[in-house]
Amino acid sequence: MSNFFMRYLRYGVPLIALATSCGAPSDELTFNTVTTTFAASASTTTTIAPSERVESVVANSSDVTKRVVSDFSLIYEQRAQCGRTPEQCPIAQMAVKGSPLFNSLTTIMAERVVGHLYTRVDAGKLRVRIESVEMIDTFRATVHTCIFDSVVLFDSGQIDSAADDIVFDDSVISAFMVWNVQLDQGTWKWVSSTATQRKIGADICGFAN
Repeated sequence: MSNFFMRYLRYGVPLIALATSCGAPSDELTFNTVTTTFAASASTTTTIAPSERVESVVANSSDVTKRVVSDFSLIYEQRAQCGRTPEQCPIAQMAVKGSPLFNSLTTIMAERVVGHLYTRVDAGKLRVRIESVEMIDTFRATVHTCIFDSVVLFDSGQIDSAADDIVFDDSVISAFMVWNVQLDQGTWKWVSSTATQRKIGADICGFAN
């Protein structure tokens, strides 16, 4: 797995395993989300924190596609939050059990807990744009996204104090990603993902801020 994918997973998603910073692109987000409304031809934005944004530009979508977009957005929000509280990461709610992303997230979150590696709200930015959804069949779909991730990952020496924290990873990554998702117990969850194009140190997605 590439370093890019490992970083993406760290975040807490979105790689086969998911590489975003949430500390990077393939995964990370708070549970204080603004309710998302999906309009037929308008961009929809869900704000997790001032520095984090998940939006959709999927137009003229069916009810099923809207549900895929909604579930994907909420899971990405959870992924971002996982970067801040890896010990509480609800992986089973985010990825299909036994899938590449489930296994990768499980490993990454365990490593972060042991290594005292955490992200912080507003330390860097996470921008996720859902560009299209392709339905494969009743239970499978692919989600195309572009992600910009400059979220900083810290090495926390003292869990209850930030006094001796050091920057562990402050790299900047952007990437076009394709995600395989599957309907599992009523929720469209992550299965695997790959980067079709990526850029280190720049924004290839064209986010304004």
